[in-house]
Amino acid sequence: MIIFNIIFGPFVKNLPKSLITSFSRDIGFDKIGFASVEPFVKEKEVFRKWIAEGRHATMKYLERNIDERFDPLLILEGCKTAVVTAINYYNPDNELFRELKTGKISRYAWGKDYHKIIKLKLIQLADKIKELFPESTNLSFVDSGSLPEKLLAQRAGVGWQGKNSLILTREFGSWIFLGVILTTVEFEPDEPHKDLCGDCTKCLDRCPTSAIIKPGLVDASLCISYWTIETKPNVEIPLDIVNNSQSRIYGCDICQEVCPWNRFAKPTKDDGFQVKDNHTELSKEFIENLTNEEFKTIFKDRPVRRIKLKGLKRNVCMIRE
Repeated sequence: MIIFNIIFGPFVKNLPKSLITSFSRDIGFDKIGFASVEPFVKEKEVFRKWIAEGRHATMKYLERNIDERFDPLLILEGCKTAVVTAINYYNPDNELFRELKTGKISRYAWGKDYHKIIKLKLIQLADKIKELFPESTNLSFVDSGSLPEKLLAQRAGVGWQGKNSLILTREFGSWIFLGVILTTVEFEPDEPHKDLCGDCTKCLDRCPTSAIIKPGLVDASLCISYWTIETKPNVEIPLDIVNNSQSRIYGCDICQEVCPWNRFAKPTKDDGFQVKDNHTELSKEFIENLTNEEFKTIFKDRPVRRIKLKGLKRNVCMIRE
């Protein structure tokens, strides 16, 4: 028995982890990692300073539950592990618009709403954990609740937090969606991912509004994504933002497009994120003539619907002639 444990002990111990990893691939996740759940003490203080300086603009919800945001144990009592998943959503540029003056929609919004797609996959993965560990408690998160998803992703070895504040991976660059399951099961944690940005500062240098104020920190009040998505439709976008928008009408991918790691991007295999039409860029005329019913039909299951037609028409000002 002693010899058996010496030879097969590590394999048996990690068998559930390998089964969960394999199952995650079967249901469509591209990466998975396991992280311990100690509080992120230093990162919390950086965040508090960011809030105190007003870098979160009008997103007051970020001021709430700050302790929870950096301590998974305050979210799930008895939590032992964060299971972090990633899925590639990349679609290549549409050559149709290369020479046209159109408003650009952020790549993450070309397909269906990622919240619904990833949530269903996380439920399946959580059910698998429950099957293997019937006494476990498992909570799923996809860009929801007060959870440090990006910090957990780096700790779990899924990727590292780049200077543009996004998680970067060797395989897919930054074109990924994250999902997290907090569980009371204690899995052996993976090695945290090393920072591979090196001396590169392309995202800081090329941000047209200088929103990346230092490596890893973004001032929302200077960010095109904030102004085109997070602000109410009746809020006028500042002229400095408009003049430097590079025709981004919903979100902004510039800090991702210039990242050297994104040259490794490959098309998504997930049907839900694949482009089904040419509504990834829109002309000024098209938006101005768009009816509410047409808007609801075109963007039925897509993130753009969030800003409503009024918000999209407001954002027409971003299209540069």
